[in-house]
Amino acid sequence: MSSFPRNRDLFFALKGGLNRFGVVTSAEFYTHPQPSKVWGGLRMVPSIHVPKLINATQRFSDENKDPKAQIITTLEATALGVDALALFFYDGPEKPACFDVFDGLLTTLDNTGKKSFKELIYSFPANLVLNARGTFASFSTTVLTPRFQEAIRAEVEAIGQVSALHSGTMVSFDIEPFTKYGQHATDTAYPHADSLLPLNLYMAWANPAEDDWWYARIRQAVATLKQVARAEGIYQDTFPAYSNYAITGTKAEELYGARNAARLRAIRNQIDPYRIMDLAGGFDI
Repeated sequence: MSSFPRNRDLFFALKGGLNRFGVVTSAEFYTHPQPSKVWGGLRMVPSIHVPKLINATQRFSDENKDPKAQIITTLEATALGVDALALFFYDGPEKPACFDVFDGLLTTLDNTGKKSFKELIYSFPANLVLNARGTFASFSTTVLTPRFQEAIRAEVEAIGQVSALHSGTMVSFDIEPFTKYGQHATDTAYPHADSLLPLNLYMAWANPAEDDWWYARIRQAVATLKQVARAEGIYQDTFPAYSNYAITGTKAEELYGARNAARLRAIRNQIDPYRIMDLAGGFDI
């Protein structure tokens, strides 16, 4: 895909508009040198140190200015409460000082260190095939706050207490304190200039008869956390939901904002008047 597309509207739609605008058959990328080794990995933290991990995540979010460093903190429900894990990545071979806030935590697993990028990817347990049924949901905030993160922990714990009664197999919420990625924003379907932080909620269960309960429960969790975030001044109803994490049935206005949703519909009507790409499924435009 050229940097100077002949159809700028279609280029806009393809960048974030998902699978409703055609099939990309080729793309052109500009590469830059990468280090042979990066630093990162996984640390798993038991319930007793989850509050300390949340505090470290808050400090990292508030203090980190290094664009090469990134973490994802995941809170998971267990029969005994809430366990957690942190995924670390640094685009360089040595551990950066911004990760020092996570030192001293009690861990049940720690495989962080210098490795190739391929080794880093294979060190993450990212296989969900054992979960027969599941759903994601999401919303975004401007920043993280201690009260908001505590609300996330409390919601994971509350769901975990009743999960087994509804054939639950996993309850996992991801906190992602990204750096200011919006400084690189271009004219795209997904409006990311404000560098919003998406919260990723995931729930899985085994029994099809429990589908309605779980879909209602994840929507309830989103509503509860939005209320806290709104009170903290870090969320507005106009903020777009990150489409990779959004729950089924999310409307185009919720994914792209009213202005971009209208533009996407106009582009679709022009390039696909017979709605051929609707056969691909996915979110409706």
